[in-house]
Amino acid sequence: MRKLPLILFLFLGLACDKDEDPEPPTSISGYWVVRTPDGATTVTFRIGVDADNLYIVDRVSVVHDNSDYGAQPINAAIVVTSSNQIESITFQAASLVIRFWDIAVNTGFSEMTISNASFVIEGSIRSFEMIHATRD
Repeated sequence: MRKLPLILFLFLGLACDKDEDPEPPTSISGYWVVRTPDGATTVTFRIGVDADNLYIVDRVSVVHDNSDYGAQPINAAIVVTSSNQIESITFQAASLVIRFWDIAVNTGFSEMTISNASFVIEGSIRSFEMIHATRD
């Protein structure tokens, strides 16, 4: 009977031995978040691949000065030039246009360095250089 707890312990140990960490990303596909340096705007989006094997951006959420712009339809477009280089990402809705261009993605696909970004929200224009997107 003393062997039963040992057997249970070994069984639980083997069951828990699996790595709980998700697989590291192998492409730009996935969820990303960009926060402006002034903390006023957060853009969350998903990069995926469509039926024609072209990159798309969807599931976009924009929060600016605590106002959520997710209720309005936000159109998005992406131009990918290589596995680690994105020419531009554009988000557009009735009250906003956000553009990121000249984007480098690190080799671990965990961070984007956005050379230039412009945010036009409710008529207010802000530009930033060298901001980052991270996996969400």
